[in-house]
Amino acid sequence: MDLKLTRPGARGNRRAWFGLLIALAFTVTAVPMLAAAAPNIVYLLADDLGWNDVGFHGGKIHTPTLDSLATGGAVFNALYSQPFSTQTRAALLTGRYPMRYGLQTLSLEPSSRYGLPKEERTLPQALKASGYRTAFLGHWLLGHARREHWPGQRGFDLFYGSLSGGVDSQLRRNAIADWYRNDRIVKEDGYVTDLLAREADRIISAHDRSAPLFLMAAFNTPAQFHGVPKSYLDPYRNVPDEARRSYAAAVTALDSAVGSIVAALHKRGMLDNTLIVFQSDNGGAVPLRYVTGDRDTDRPAADNGSNREGRGSLYEGGLRVVALASWPGRIPPGTIVTQPLHVTDMYVTLLTLAGAALEQPRKPDGKNAWPVIAEGKRIDRNDILLNVDDFSGAIRVEEWKLILHASLPSRIELFDIDNDPEESHNLASKYPGRVKELVARLNEYAYDMVPSLHLEELIAAGRPVFWRANPPRR
Repeated sequence: MDLKLTRPGARGNRRAWFGLLIALAFTVTAVPMLAAAAPNIVYLLADDLGWNDVGFHGGKIHTPTLDSLATGGAVFNALYSQPFSTQTRAALLTGRYPMRYGLQTLSLEPSSRYGLPKEERTLPQALKASGYRTAFLGHWLLGHARREHWPGQRGFDLFYGSLSGGVDSQLRRNAIADWYRNDRIVKEDGYVTDLLAREADRIISAHDRSAPLFLMAAFNTPAQFHGVPKSYLDPYRNVPDEARRSYAAAVTALDSAVGSIVAALHKRGMLDNTLIVFQSDNGGAVPLRYVTGDRDTDRPAADNGSNREGRGSLYEGGLRVVALASWPGRIPPGTIVTQPLHVTDMYVTLLTLAGAALEQPRKPDGKNAWPVIAEGKRIDRNDILLNVDDFSGAIRVEEWKLILHASLPSRIELFDIDNDPEESHNLASKYPGRVKELVARLNEYAYDMVPSLHLEELIAAGRPVFWRANPPRR
């Protein structure tokens, strides 16, 4: 749906002017240089952001800060996440595919009792061992029922946000008790996106610069697009569809929050030695019925462009996400990263930049993508596992992508993504040899898949599982 924006008021002009200053700053500091110390890392997650819902992808939603970061740094054209929020967070924080530790099915629910297994080393734990201070803001979604799964026990010095994701876009003091500062429930009022930006500002302003900072902020916008303050809604007053109007305003609010974080880094003198990564946790939400029988009933408002389907899907609309990276002087402005990467690569990349140890008992699946991002090189890899669970699986090998639907009616799809990014032509019958090769690779991963914690919990509770088959272990 077309967006018709009214001319932003003074607040919008200030955001646009600030975005221009960011772009200019990146342009004049574009000469490559060696960092004098380990970089600060600010990792920002959007929730269900559509591919076409940012200006640097040609969208009509007002995102001046993100557009400036994109212009001054690198845009990822093929960064793959996991199909659901919990899975992406787990893959990012472990560098390992979720099927290796039971998080391959859907996301945690408020009723869930499981979480990211404590045996998995996390990114903040590794960074803390290298002298970093660490903080997590926003939606955790990696375990809330047992304290051992909480952010403070998984490597974060500071936590401010929701453990289970059971809050709306507006906090109210009489709402569900799922808003924490560290290990204590706090009662607050306010728009969550603005509260997270304010907390990030506080952390950055108080940070002791003798140690590098790892700050991760996981917003619940634009997935939670209702309840957006009027100041963000006003520029979209001419958009006729109410859901799309609120969604667009939520995206602009998210952009404003990112702008506040960038401004805080600049004010503290930290921007020049800070790597900023922004990505969506998965594709934008579109109508969908899951293989478990659950129905996505939330009214969709995202625009994934030509990418097929959306959140929860193994098609490009669910997995290929909006993403960028910015580091003045270290990432050349205007960089476009076309090589397919996976969110697990960010774990290895960040640890490498931080000088942290990569040796660990459970080997990461990700690769160091820094040569791709900063130098335009390519990394050798055999494949990218997009996901595998009891119901389906997908894998990408060079230009080929295979999706196997195991639940009835079962089928196999093969796409030449380089020439058919819309996934409109199933070539499985035309290239049976390629199908055989990719199915074999997918099965190699499936043999290593541990039981799904989500399904195990359903079975233990006597709740129905529509289809389940665990492959034999080798």
